[in-house]
Amino acid sequence: MGTSSWETQKVHGRDEVLRDIENRARANSDRVVQDVKDIMNDYEVDMYRLILAVGKRYGRDTAYEIMSETVTDKRLKWLDQAKEWLVLEGTDLVKGLKLFISYFKPKEGELQIIEQTEHKVVFRRKEFVNAITHTCGVLGLDIVEVNNKIYARATNLMFERVNLKLKHVVLNYQDGWYDEMIEQVQGEY
Repeated sequence: MGTSSWETQKVHGRDEVLRDIENRARANSDRVVQDVKDIMNDYEVDMYRLILAVGKRYGRDTAYEIMSETVTDKRLKWLDQAKEWLVLEGTDLVKGLKLFISYFKPKEGELQIIEQTEHKVVFRRKEFVNAITHTCGVLGLDIVEVNNKIYARATNLMFERVNLKLKHVVLNYQDGWYDEMIEQVQGEY
């Protein structure tokens, strides 16, 4: 069996891909950007509908775990590719925040540190795509639960891959902003 395109494909985060499309399409029309966002929203709803169907048969936690595995595969692939240029220095907490920011690539003003101590950092991050929010609204899912069971889990596995004893958790979501925390953990999490 030959190498699939997935194995050789360069990985980018969803926000980065949409920003690139938005920048290129801006010269043509804001409608193109809206069309792409609509397609992403439709795709996300369909994907979650499939996950919910799996959840009916095997339990919602199992369904979320399956979805998280696909997100994790993508993030770990990005991490493997980023090793060429990503330099992580400092405490585990500093390294973890740098890794998080390097993956999500927030623009100026899209990530605000709310609290930072020796053991945790609490921050607010702007959601750019809004596909997860849209999907959770359409399907009646709790956005914080979905983010913690699918996306935060994937981030925690990225931390684990680079030997950081950290845990990422989504605390709240309101008006397009996530409140999130990265904290040091002792032992297993």
